[in-house]
Amino acid sequence: MRVTNNMIVNDLRRNLNNNMRAMDNWNRQLSTTRKLNKPSDNPADLVKAMRLRTNLVEGEQYIRNIGEAINFMETTDAALNDISSILQRVRDLTVKAANGTNDDRARQAIADEIGELNKQIQMIANSTYGTKHIFAGTNVTEKPLQQDDSGKFIWKGNNEAFEMEIAVGAKFCMNLTNGGMQNFFMENDAPDDVATDKGIFGILTKLESDIRNVNNGDDLEKISQTLDALDEKIDVLLTARASIGARVNRLELQQNRLQDTKLSFTSLLSQAEDADMAEVIMQLKMQENVFRASLGAGARIIQPSLLDFLR
Repeated sequence: MRVTNNMIVNDLRRNLNNNMRAMDNWNRQLSTTRKLNKPSDNPADLVKAMRLRTNLVEGEQYIRNIGEAINFMETTDAALNDISSILQRVRDLTVKAANGTNDDRARQAIADEIGELNKQIQMIANSTYGTKHIFAGTNVTEKPLQQDDSGKFIWKGNNEAFEMEIAVGAKFCMNLTNGGMQNFFMENDAPDDVATDKGIFGILTKLESDIRNVNNGDDLEKISQTLDALDEKIDVLLTARASIGARVNRLELQQNRLQDTKLSFTSLLSQAEDADMAEVIMQLKMQENVFRASLGAGARIIQPSLLDFLR
């Protein structure tokens, strides 16, 4: 086959373009520190990297969800701890009030304090984490304990599970359900007389009234009997706090597992996407030398002109 000067020039141009394209590829990896910069670089690794990134995004969201759930439950535990402290104080006052040596002024002072402690528990019943009411079930945007126009107490919360997703297909209940805390505060959603309700508000309201109206030993006996109801409510608090502690431990275990998984996925993603900088720099220098050699060879090949042939 006859090789013409035009064929040599075209072949040289094609080779120079190939060398420049290869040098541009290594230069792009050096500037971005990534070996995957466009889909055509390595389709198989690109699919793997996209899956890993999806898993990382999901894992990070689950970690945020778990952090939110832990904070919600720690806020709940703090509220229960406050209520427990109040009930211990009420119990001490009840024992004191059941003593027949108190005069009317002493009993009135005890009743006043119990009344104030009852109001404090009512405030705690409407505690929030951020904008969410922690004792309201799934109705977190509305105060669970309210009063109507006539001043009657109404419980607006429910017993449904307020859930957060902590893994694929795994939901976690953050609140106290099964009627535990709703019945603790008010067993009836809207009792006609709160003093007849078996919730803590009814117990304390009745206790305050009994202390104010002591007339004989039988009244003192009724006050003493209230201790059993208080102990029962304190046991409910202890059970609820134990449940919260166990669930927080589970969340922390899941959080640690997701953190470990995140590290593994990040390492795999780095292997799929990140460039080996030492290799990239070496290959780029080699490609620069090849390109310079191509330019030098081309300059010698196309140097002859028409005048050279006419001499």
